[in-house]
Amino acid sequence: MRRSTILILALLAAGLLLLLVDQVAGLGMAKGALAWALGPLQRAFYAGGEEAGDFWERLREAGRLQEENKRLWAMVEELRSENLRYREIEHENQELRALLGLRERYPELDLLEAEVIGRDPTGWQQVLRVGWAVQEKPREVRVGMAVLAPAGLVGRVIRVYPNAADVLLITDIGSSVSAVVQNEDRPTGVVDGRWQEGTRLVMRYLPQGAVLREGDWVLTAGLRLPPFEEEAFPPGIPIGRILRRVTVADLHQQVELVPAVDFDRLEWVSIVLGSKSP
Repeated sequence: MRRSTILILALLAAGLLLLLVDQVAGLGMAKGALAWALGPLQRAFYAGGEEAGDFWERLREAGRLQEENKRLWAMVEELRSENLRYREIEHENQELRALLGLRERYPELDLLEAEVIGRDPTGWQQVLRVGWAVQEKPREVRVGMAVLAPAGLVGRVIRVYPNAADVLLITDIGSSVSAVVQNEDRPTGVVDGRWQEGTRLVMRYLPQGAVLREGDWVLTAGLRLPPFEEEAFPPGIPIGRILRRVTVADLHQQVELVPAVDFDRLEWVSIVLGSKSP
């Protein structure tokens, strides 16, 4: 039990005793003696009262400090949240500026910007779902259209929904793109998806005598491949770089490619709606 509490209880008991003495006649001397004896107790009570007052003041101050601490922490969390939001906005602005750079690089193409809003969770198909904002004059997106990123070729539209589409990535085993190696020989072939750990693309049907070097860029050739009636991929779009040559026992060479696009971090793309009218 705290000292101040003991003093309060003792003083109450002494006060009660004085009251009883005061009610009994002939106890004046006893009353004086009792008051003299209780003097130190009263002084201690007053000192204890001051101590108790200081205690309650410290308690109130601690409460105020706790409330202020909560308020400051709330401000810190709000500022942290705002900082994260601004960083996301800045990142998105950088992505959109890079997409606008595609318009400057390929002024002849009619492009529609779209955001990656989903991926195939099963992993059986290399497919992205992309969406675009509702527009006053809807721009038609069709199956087969090419999809680009600032770094290079992404894939081809395979399904269309209102304001969204599914895109088959060039890394999918069902994807094929006519391509050309950017060197002095400029051999052509077909780039197929090869979804597996490590290399994701392989270029086939390259002539045996063609010069092929590690690091050579491979670009879209713009040639038609069945079953499509026309090639949706404009020529000259980066696909990837040669990683190594693969020995094959036939009349052609084969090389593995490192894709130009980092598909795991892809957030925004551009759909090629067609060529602009001259």
